Amino acid sequence: VSTLVIQSANVSALYRCMATNRAGSSERVISFHVTRGLEINLQPQNQLTEKDNMSLQCTADKFTFEKLSWYKLSAHAPQTPFGGLPMPVCKNLNALQKLNATVSNINGENVTLELILRNISLQDGGDYVCIAQDKKAKTQHCLVKHLTVQEPMAPTLVGNLENQTTNIGETIEVTCTANGIPPPSIMWFKNNETLIEDSGIVLKDGNKTLTIRRVRKEDGGLYACLACNVLGCRKAVAFFSVEGAEEKTNLELIILIGTAVIAMFFWLLLVIILRTVKRANGGDMKTGYLSIIMDPDEVPIDEHCERLPYDASKWEFPRDRLKLGKPLGRGAFGQVIEADAFGIDKTATCRTVAVKMLKEGATHSEHRALMSELKILIHIGHHLNVVNLLGACTKPGGPLMVIVEYCKFGNLSAYLRSKRSEFVPYKTKSSRFRQGKENYVGDVSVDLKRRLDSITSSQSSASSGFVEERSLSDVEEEEAGPEDLCKNPLTMEDLICYSFQVARGMEFLASRKCIHRDLAARNILLSDNNVVKICDFGLARDIYKDPDYVRKGDARLPLKWMAPETIFDRVYTIQSDVWSFGVLLWEIFSLGASPYPGVKIDEEFCRRLKEGTRMRAPDYTTPEMYQTMLDCWHGDPKQRPTFSELVEHLGNLLQANVRQ
Repeated sequence: VSTLVIQSANVSALYRCMATNRAGSSERVISFHVTRGLEINLQPQNQLTEKDNMSLQCTADKFTFEKLSWYKLSAHAPQTPFGGLPMPVCKNLNALQKLNATVSNINGENVTLELILRNISLQDGGDYVCIAQDKKAKTQHCLVKHLTVQEPMAPTLVGNLENQTTNIGETIEVTCTANGIPPPSIMWFKNNETLIEDSGIVLKDGNKTLTIRRVRKEDGGLYACLACNVLGCRKAVAFFSVEGAEEKTNLELIILIGTAVIAMFFWLLLVIILRTVKRANGGDMKTGYLSIIMDPDEVPIDEHCERLPYDASKWEFPRDRLKLGKPLGRGAFGQVIEADAFGIDKTATCRTVAVKMLKEGATHSEHRALMSELKILIHIGHHLNVVNLLGACTKPGGPLMVIVEYCKFGNLSAYLRSKRSEFVPYKTKSSRFRQGKENYVGDVSVDLKRRLDSITSSQSSASSGFVEERSLSDVEEEEAGPEDLCKNPLTMEDLICYSFQVARGMEFLASRKCIHRDLAARNILLSDNNVVKICDFGLARDIYKDPDYVRKGDARLPLKWMAPETIFDRVYTIQSDVWSFGVLLWEIFSLGASPYPGVKIDEEFCRRLKEGTRMRAPDYTTPEMYQTMLDCWHGDPKQRPTFSELVEHLGNLLQANVRQ
């Protein structure tokens, strides 16, 4: 006799018993079935309150049980001392109220009967009974689940936080206890900003306990505990003061002093090198996206960037929701890549964006420049005619990424060159207009001007990030719907409309006290509905290979677009941007030609420019537009028109041209 003992059986299986002797062998297969029995699961598993939805699931072994049903125990049914159901009551269905339930799952060896109650009330509390019939014995088996439904209660704080004074290097531990139904969730804030765990800050016990280890001077401030549930929030605050100085061992002091001396030496060396390079390469000191200077006093923005804020709660976007695609531009230090962003705004699940990032092996200074550029874009804010910031990826664990709007038609210079053979000065009855759209171009231009006029200075402030707001360009594109610009002929209205929009974008930058420094058709992108946007992917352009950037000393500068005071005195102002805008107008009305055709760009060119030599009128311009170019090229910066004046003048020209 052979005996097989299975302890703590939990798996059903087939077992084969085999006996063998000289005469032969015999075997028998035994089916060994482990039943699950009856069990009840409750969802949600936490405390039930009024207006919750709940689900009771009764799961039984389908080979053992059948005829599952849900009942609720009537109030007059007898109870055992332990709150369970005696077997006679289980068999006496008159004491129970049958409930409607559905079979939600028949999976493998089990069957589940689910009872769903929605928007529950206090009366829904009580004992719920699942009854199943044994297939063989035909006896009733039951399980009971007692449910308690509580009335919601707003949070209350047990005690208050107390002000504390501690020394550097010590540990602070404070507890914020809150009661409420349902139990409130707890968040901590420091100086009105969400407190995030790091190496020295620990939150535990469901955020009830805040521990600050190895306290530093900067850990001082106003701390707040906020407890919230569905009925509201309660807040407790306390001020933590940090005193004293950190004690250092002799070795630590030696290392600290030595490091400081070495750092100071390299800092001075770096300052000397930068000043030397800056004097030689004045035009090359670009931060990339918008190479701008902040008024007043024409101080470079990179000297102020450390003071500009970056609010991660508003602008941070998860890297795992970005799908990088093909490169849009590459340079010596950075690149711009087309990407799909999932959930970056509320209008679509997926949006095509442009992602600006550094190349592999980028230096700390280049990383800092891109971070500075991100802060500049936040400072500038949103405008229809500027390529707007949508978000950023700055957290450790991946490359720094700046996410901006994607303009699928590329830069204006290349687009104009591609449309030369299709240029029609004024509207004609082409195939496009025979479809009942004779006034299409004019209507779009005037309508775009009207909508641009409605954008007030109140919309020029920094946006609150991709989570809460959309750029103005999104609104424009949704109103009209996308169109294929490549199939449409180019008209005079289009050229004036592009000029008007760029002037409007530069008027906005000027109102934000920003100077572009590299305004040219290559830095204007074309989006849907004939909307143009000012940009400067300088970090992703190799100026050493771009023929528009001419060597002057050790620097490479866009001399054809630069004002005389910028070339000779390194003076960048809004008025020098107006000069560049005049050259941009020449590019537009020459349909993308290179400025100063046939002229060698050298010192003689710079001298003649200072003496008053100007370009001839481009092939496709009007007398009024050429006069506007000459006004922008006035030798005295103070005599040049402002961008606000240019907006008004070009708007009038646009309306007059449409009426022709």
